[in-house]
Amino acid sequence: MTNAQRLDHVEDELETVKQLLLSAASYAESANEKIDRLGTKVDEMANAQLTTQAQLGQLSERVDSFIFNTQRLFTQQATVLERLEENQRTNNAALERIDRILDYLLRQQGNNH
Repeated sequence: MTNAQRLDHVEDELETVKQLLLSAASYAESANEKIDRLGTKVDEMANAQLTTQAQLGQLSERVDSFIFNTQRLFTQQATVLERLEENQRTNNAALERIDRILDYLLRQQGNNH
């Protein structure tokens, strides 16, 4: 092999190495762009998770408040119902007394005639 042939062979191999390096650099640049996009997506997902957690916290507080107020209203309604039942018993007793008095008065009136 002559020096010229060796030089051509070395130049061919250097060209091949150059092409491989360009290809590797292009691949690395593409991979870096994808990594950057993935990093952006991860950041977006982290922000979305924080937003979701905040919304869940607010919803939890609202549910707790709703339960507290519902229990308070049930307690108030039970108190009102107890009062109404007591008033009904009192009214029924008063009506029975009035009915007996009316019967007594009607008997008295019938005896006087």
